[in-house]
Amino acid sequence: MLPLDAGSGAVEAQAPPAPEHLSDMVIANTIVHAVRAVPGVLDMGQGLFAKAATYGPGKHVSGIVLQHPTPDSLSVEVHVVLEEAFFIKAYSEISGSDASSSSGTTPMLLRFTDQIRAVVTQTLEHLGLPVSTMVDVTIDDIR
Repeated sequence: MLPLDAGSGAVEAQAPPAPEHLSDMVIANTIVHAVRAVPGVLDMGQGLFAKAATYGPGKHVSGIVLQHPTPDSLSVEVHVVLEEAFFIKAYSEISGSDASSSSGTTPMLLRFTDQIRAVVTQTLEHLGLPVSTMVDVTIDDIR
């Protein structure tokens, strides 16, 4: 958002055209590629009760749901399937390194979802989209 002043409002209002030309399909595809690179992500989830996807002309991107609550904001749902072997190994490393900790699996999964959320935020920043985007991460399955 650039401030508008009386002398050059039209020029300043047109200054950030880059994010506007990005379709939801481009944004969703970019997010999917970034999320799949996160260690422990086996696949993108399909959603638990309804198909989680972004739809475009004749195609869709599974695992990412984009919504625009207001014209200048973006909400992202990320649905992932995690690799069980990765988490068994990570849990055993945590248990072995700090036996006095009762961290269990919940904090590990929360740290993992925070990592995915950070990757999505960095991807959106790279695309020039608003940083104040809401990102929800749902773990659909662990296989």
